[in-house]
Amino acid sequence: MPRGLVAVVALAGLLAGCAHTSPASGHKDVLGFVKHSGAVEWPAADDYIPDGDGLRILVPEGSCTRGIGTYRNGYRDVTANWTGPDTCDSLKLNPSPANGARTTGDGPPDAVGGWRGGGVAAEAVVVGEDGSLLTAGDTGLARYRKGNREELARTDLSTTGLEGQGSRSLVRGMAVTGSGRILVNADLSTEAKPAPVLLASDDHGKSLRRMPLPAFEGGAGRQTISVIATAGDEVVAMGVSRRQAVVWRSGNGGDTWTVSAVGELPDNTMITRLVRSGGRWVALGGYRTTKDYTYVLSSVNGHVWQPGPADGLGVGRVQDVTVDSTGDLVMVGLSYGSRPGGEINNCGVVWVGDGERAWQRGDLGCGDAAPQAVTTLADGRVLLAGNRDLWLRAGVQ
Repeated sequence: MPRGLVAVVALAGLLAGCAHTSPASGHKDVLGFVKHSGAVEWPAADDYIPDGDGLRILVPEGSCTRGIGTYRNGYRDVTANWTGPDTCDSLKLNPSPANGARTTGDGPPDAVGGWRGGGVAAEAVVVGEDGSLLTAGDTGLARYRKGNREELARTDLSTTGLEGQGSRSLVRGMAVTGSGRILVNADLSTEAKPAPVLLASDDHGKSLRRMPLPAFEGGAGRQTISVIATAGDEVVAMGVSRRQAVVWRSGNGGDTWTVSAVGELPDNTMITRLVRSGGRWVALGGYRTTKDYTYVLSSVNGHVWQPGPADGLGVGRVQDVTVDSTGDLVMVGLSYGSRPGGEINNCGVVWVGDGERAWQRGDLGCGDAAPQAVTTLADGRVLLAGNRDLWLRAGVQ
């Protein structure tokens, strides 16, 4: 069955301070993860990358992975990919900036200067059984197979960028049902009601149609979907309204839907990940009081939800999650601390659990580039990566 991976998120000792050091030998492990300092090629022409930018998605490819994200070329963000050797203990930009493009200066947004980038462009990715990548982005759908890009449904899924500069993608997630229906969450709503609308394709991505979902009567204002996932033809989508998690569920691939709510969530909770493993659905999010925390919801049937285990979580907001070869969830996250002088430290965290028992937690050190993405490789190894460093865990039998 295809496995979907969404753009967001997804670690012992201090994070490396230099952007271009060679990979160091493995450090002491944390929950089995061995750190490789400086092993990820830095995705910027200067020394600054905002949190969440750069390497944002990891998908298994061959015996290693493909990282998907952006490169700051001194003028604007451009598409960037990373690949690695069979050992998967380093990730290099592929294609790589050439002819001194890395040293481009600071220029105005949307200028044409700087490296143009390259590789797979995506805000959401689903990996096919044949290893192909179905992608969704601000211009619609595409499929990448053996280095070739096939254009699929074309539609504008973008909006004006922050502060009116450029544009940004509306795509927030994508999933494929067992019968092959493609469902894209592009932050759309009905005109007459504040209900969310998905985009659906029943012809392998060649066209997209609007699929309105039922409104939740107890909600307030415009209702949106944060996450979507499938298990066969069961589809679950979730958003947040009035401190409640609103859940849309379909048991027939999206032909019909039910809607319900789970409350009450902590103030300012954002749901960012949704997975199914071990016979249960697990939704993950974060909220902030004086510090950042992770919030867990779980359900056996997608209808009735309850808070998941909090024991072992501690401080830290989940960024990304993968299901390992044993069915356990491996989550990567970050928390914020302060350096001497008042600068902000990003501190990496990894958790392992199943959404039912207490979590195992490992602290991965602090620096200026925390891990943002995680994936399970074809041979069962689990890889965590940020914009400087990566952590690798051997496969679990």
